[in-house]
Parts: sequence; C-alpha cells; structure tokens
Amino acid sequence: MRAVLAWIGDWLPPSLYFLLAGNSAASLNGDHDMIESNGPLARLRKAFRCLEDLPEVIPASWRPGNATEPLSVESASVDEIAIAIVAANAELSAAIQRSSALEKLHRLAREAGAVGTDRAVDFALKREGR
Repeated sequence: MRAVLAWIGDWLPPSLYFLLAGNSAASLNGDHDMIESNGPLARLRKAFRCLEDLPEVIPASWRPGNATEPLSVESASVDEIAIAIVAANAELSAAIQRSSALEKLHRLAREAGAVGTDRAVDFALKREGR
C-alpha cells in the first residue's frame, strides 16, 4: 500500500494522501498524545500485521452534516468501511488513469523524437500528423 501511495502521492492533495496513508489529523498536527496507543485500533494493528496501514480516520462525505469531518475507523460501521473502500478504489483508479495517460503521452513524444526539454504535447501531435 505504501509503495502505491508513494507512486500516486504527487497527484493527490496532501490531506487525501495522509488519510489514505493512515495518518490522522492529530498526527498531522503533531498532537501524538491524543492518539491512544493501547486503544482498540492499536491492539488490532498489533494483533494483525496486515492491518498496520489501517488509517485512524476515513473520509465520510456521504454522511449528513459536516461533509469535511472524517469518521474514526474505530467508530465506523461495516457499511461505512465498505463505502470508504469504494471511495478509495475510485480515487486510486483515477490516479492510475492519470498515470497511464501521462505514460502514453511520454511514449508518443519519445517515439516522435522528443528529448528531455522538448514539449511533450507538441511532439505527440507531430507524431500523429496534427
């Protein structure tokens, strides 16, 4: 998961990157004392190594009220976790599509003879004869 986040991190807004990476707002602000080290989530992470990357909070824009307020994973229902998974997969899919498009542009420009400082779009259009 961390490798994927590092790969797409340049395209994500910092707040979304840190939410996906598992850093809560408290850890972003330096308030590490606020996070309970023996809480249920910490115990779950210790019990299951595969859950080390489990975030403290998930975006919860589908909930009524303040759409920017994230939801604690500890208090999230199974359905709310499922909705967060769908949202995370949609964001990941969009990032992969952007990356694929950039790779295609890069390849088209290189095939047309572009080098490091050349404008990729110009060379890609030149390759296509437009």
